Amino acid sequence: MRHLHALLLLIPCIAAAQSPAPAPAAIQPIPWTAPAGATQLWNGKDITGWTLFTSGSTPAPADFWSVAGDALHFAGKPKGYLRTNKDYSNFHLHAEWRWLGQPKSGANNSGIFVFVRAPDILWPYSIQVQVKAGFSGDLLSQGGLLFPAPNPNPTMNKFHPDNEKAPGEWNGDDIYCRGSSVEVYVNNLRQNFVDKLPADSGQIALQVEGYSIEFRNIWLESL
Repeated sequence: MRHLHALLLLIPCIAAAQSPAPAPAAIQPIPWTAPAGATQLWNGKDITGWTLFTSGSTPAPADFWSVAGDALHFAGKPKGYLRTNKDYSNFHLHAEWRWLGQPKSGANNSGIFVFVRAPDILWPYSIQVQVKAGFSGDLLSQGGLLFPAPNPNPTMNKFHPDNEKAPGEWNGDDIYCRGSSVEVYVNNLRQNFVDKLPADSGQIALQVEGYSIEFRNIWLESL
């Protein structure tokens, strides 16, 4: 009986050891240096390779986007997004972003979409990596893409308290899409993970939802 009891105590440890765990991301300063062979998704001067979609399919005003130094600046209105024309799968996506002015927690809103599929609507079939002030790192399922059971909610809260930097400072998001999983790091801290999604490829998009925001250093590395 003593030997049986010892064996039973070992079983959970063995099972835990056999459970696959995502590889941790390397700690990097901001701005990250793109690795050799990475694809620069934004060319630093225009939106070649991207499609712009705004609320009501109306043409975006001239100031909807602009180049501000090394950053892609969005005025904030109307609501919409800028998405890649190409589909991607099995990748590490890096994007840096910052709020302008004094963002209010729960108000200033934006996001990064992965696994985007047609049609262009607000908001498209995709997984959103939340950039909303105070909630950066949450995951949202939208446009009909649902999280796997038993999660009935459209939101998966981040693992840790908010680690967004002070207004005006740059934040770095690193999103690892391996097969049908999405893993999120915000400023080098692992904040979320979901697996067994009903999608494993799609376009990538930057969301504009009413507030001025800037993105820079947007690149993709194949995994």
